[in-house]
Amino acid sequence: MIAQAPAQAARNESQRALVRERPPEPRLAAVKAKDERRRLSRGKARGVAVLASLLIAGTLLLVAAGQAMVASQQVRLDNLTSELQVAVAKNQNLQLSKAQLVAPNRILEIAEHKLGMVLPADVTYLSPVNPGPSLGNDKARIP
Repeated sequence: MIAQAPAQAARNESQRALVRERPPEPRLAAVKAKDERRRLSRGKARGVAVLASLLIAGTLLLVAAGQAMVASQQVRLDNLTSELQVAVAKNQNLQLSKAQLVAPNRILEIAEHKLGMVLPADVTYLSPVNPGPSLGNDKARIP
């Protein structure tokens, strides 16, 4: 038995060392209903806060996307406006050129100088004649 005593003492000492190294166990106590309600209300409040922040973040993201879309459409509108201004200016220039080309004085000058046409000395007017029945109706009757 004497040989077992030092082994027993060493075992007891190692168990004491393990007990010293272990963290203390938490004290267990009955939870009061009031404390439980507070804990639950804090959890609900956290959930509501998380939900509200997600809602705000989503709203801000939608606003940012809307602003980006508005900005891109504004750039497109500016480009189309400048193209329209160029087209309107070109149209005005073409209308001016057309008016200059069909001016009676210009046509008279071309007719006289380039084509050798002259104004007649006198003008003879012819009286209208009844042409009779239309040829188109006569052809419709022929089989």
